[in-house]
Amino acid sequence: MSAPARPFHPVMAALLGGFILLLAGCTAPGPQATEAPPRPGVISGPDFESHARRYRCAGGAELELVYLNLRSGLSFAALHHQGRTHLMQNRPSASGARYVALDEEAGLRWHSKGDEGFLAFLAADHTAREQVLLADCSAVTP
Repeated sequence: MSAPARPFHPVMAALLGGFILLLAGCTAPGPQATEAPPRPGVISGPDFESHARRYRCAGGAELELVYLNLRSGLSFAALHHQGRTHLMQNRPSASGARYVALDEEAGLRWHSKGDEGFLAFLAADHTAREQVLLADCSAVTP
């Protein structure tokens, strides 16, 4: 029997709401397109798509992420870890997706491919090596 789904952290819910409000003010009305049927957990508008995911990692640690993908190609994530929320931006990756904290001092990197991922730390030092903080993270189905 699985544990009941717990609601997302209030900061994450507020960030998702803020993303939506921000984009609502930035988008211009355009021609009505045929809309695809809504997907569970996905919020979309004319210029964006956003969804929240929870991951369980080795050792039982959990991460919460809210992804925001813009039609312009930009992609962002808000990652909640150890009581803090980190804003991240997608960066080029050989495979899958890689998000890097906008605050370089945080040094966090989220790497994901499909429903799997890991959280790493890279100090803001050109000689530093990336250290895995949380490994074997898998998306938790609500």
